[in-house]
Amino acid sequence: MPKRLTLLLALAALFLTVHGQEILLPQKENPFTFEAAYLADAYGNARGGIKTGAGYMGMANMGLGFDTQKAGWWKGGSIFINGASIHGKSLSESYLGDLQVASNIDAGTHVYLHEFWLKQTLGSFSFTLGLQDLNINFMMSEAAGEFINSSFGMPPVISVNLPLPIFPLTGLGISARWNISEQFAWQTAVFDGCQKPFEHNPHNLHWSFSKNDGMLLATEFHAKFKIKQKEGTYKIGAYYHSGLTEFDEATQSANTVFTNNYGVYLIADQTIFERQNRKINLFAQIAAAPKSKNQHAYYLGLGANYHGVFSKKEKDILGLAIANLDRQRRRHRQETTLELFYKWQFNGNFALQSDVQYIVNPAGASEQLPDALVGILRLHVKF
Repeated sequence: MPKRLTLLLALAALFLTVHGQEILLPQKENPFTFEAAYLADAYGNARGGIKTGAGYMGMANMGLGFDTQKAGWWKGGSIFINGASIHGKSLSESYLGDLQVASNIDAGTHVYLHEFWLKQTLGSFSFTLGLQDLNINFMMSEAAGEFINSSFGMPPVISVNLPLPIFPLTGLGISARWNISEQFAWQTAVFDGCQKPFEHNPHNLHWSFSKNDGMLLATEFHAKFKIKQKEGTYKIGAYYHSGLTEFDEATQSANTVFTNNYGVYLIADQTIFERQNRKINLFAQIAAAPKSKNQHAYYLGLGANYHGVFSKKEKDILGLAIANLDRQRRRHRQETTLELFYKWQFNGNFALQSDVQYIVNPAGASEQLPDALVGILRLHVKF
């Protein structure tokens, strides 16, 4: 049995042993926390794209956290492990042919380790080492994260141009954050430049470093401001990849895919209305990369969320957004997605989200595809 799998099983056994029992260490609380979530997408493509049709996709996550201070070990430490299972027929690959990927859980069928890291906090500084998802802390908008289309999680001018340690295949790296003040923060990260693909790494347990993979660096500055007493968060960042070389087995030669690639981005979240448990949040995502090195040079995402449309307790959200990705070296240059959703939060554990997307010029196929109209009904379950 692989050593990494043995370690994971040992951690799971430890959790089952101590959960619900007292641990014989000088502590006041149980150091273990457990979380589980499931997302279920029932979808249908009504027109356009590759073909019409319907299907289902799902994603399950189980996470185990460990607090070193509560265990009586040392202060400020935490360990987290997260396993995932994704399954179902791909909406984008089978029906839409879009490049931005209509559902953010669309990634094939895999059971794998998603995260496994150690975090240490020292005052206003924190450091995280291990298997991480870059998009958890970098390049993300809280308001945009309510939408289902993948572009609203990670700007595709970054994720399509470069191999990134994001869902579904995360990577090894170290990240650091400095909370400069209540208003300002800075974070940076260094990752292995390319993750071993699922066909050679089915459970994401085989990690290796190679000079051919290069190195990925990201840095991001955060600022919080109030405009007319309404809170806003603004992030400006940059990334750099030293280069990627792939080995061609047919020719038995190494091919340079790219060298010294980079880009910049801006993420903004701003509340513009707030009254009696109702509020409206706006967001913007802008990302740009050099045309000489990338197939995609820019991306723009804009949207708005209205919280508390019918519920005075903000149990529901209505969202409308647009995502535009340019397409270089192709006759149909741009793919644009319009997304409209309504989400109702029944309680802390269950939510239901209806979603409609209209995709102009789906650009993920080699041929020109007609505009697509897709509907998604998503069930959120969290414990």
